[in-house]
Amino acid sequence: MNNKKLLPVGFYDLIFEEAYQNHNNINLALDNFFNSGFKLIKTPLVEFEESFSSEEIANYFCTPDLISGKNIIFRNDITLQISRLVATRLSQHKMPLKLCYVGDVLNAKSSDLYADRQQTQVGFEIIGCDDEQSDFEVINLLLSTLNKLKLKKLLIEIYLPNFLQIFLEQLQLDNSNDLKKAIVKKNISEIRKICPENHQIIASIALINTDLQSIINKIPSAIKSENIMLELSRAKKIEKFLKENYPEIEICFDLFGDSNNSYHHDIAFDVFCESFSYPIARGGKYKIDNNHSNINAIGASIYMNSLRKISNKN
Repeated sequence: MNNKKLLPVGFYDLIFEEAYQNHNNINLALDNFFNSGFKLIKTPLVEFEESFSSEEIANYFCTPDLISGKNIIFRNDITLQISRLVATRLSQHKMPLKLCYVGDVLNAKSSDLYADRQQTQVGFEIIGCDDEQSDFEVINLLLSTLNKLKLKKLLIEIYLPNFLQIFLEQLQLDNSNDLKKAIVKKNISEIRKICPENHQIIASIALINTDLQSIINKIPSAIKSENIMLELSRAKKIEKFLKENYPEIEICFDLFGDSNNSYHHDIAFDVFCESFSYPIARGGKYKIDNNHSNINAIGASIYMNSLRKISNKN
């Protein structure tokens, strides 16, 4: 092989059957979105860096724009582009908006085993959702789509992005930032050192678990508050919906959340398939700044690269 014609690490060609299967999976997903009333949008591969805050974007390719002189970035997430679109061209459209999309995103680095830096996202969003029914609608559409893609042995992991901060506020510790870092890292010994009186329940919540009610029952009355119970009731409702409608899907909870869902609030979730270590889909609720007023939105993305890896393993 001529080394001068090798691709950069994390980029790939798809040919023949693999290319056809990828194309077919995308069309199956989009057709399911269309049938549920979602309208297709297409956003550009590049954006001005100044359009996003440093908290919103990271791990991206950046280059100067020879025309404007500004820095432009290659998108690494389409959801953030939808936020920009809703605040501009779609700002006058009646809510709620049901949008869907397909496109490639680029990451400067990849920490996963396969090191794919080019990923294909297929997803959908409900913009302007002010009730919990939208949570169920998005999760239902995501799981029904994965079923149409013939994915089996699914596991959904549910996060509560607000829960950690609410929990820490209730504890009222002077060193709450140190405890937060220990919880995020799931450092049980450090949690015990910082908060010995509550380390057992904190450790139980920090670890991924499948018995939500057991965790709720263990939370001492000194820690329970209206806000904490409101957060937990959100997870309970999702759990009830899943058990009634998708009893074959395994459910687990990481109530303190993880760093991959940094811009989500209220609820976030990852979906895993069989023994594959990385999410095949991810979603949750977030806010869009539209002329200084916040709009609630919820959506989900399916990662087509992960589907190919699962097919190749089988």
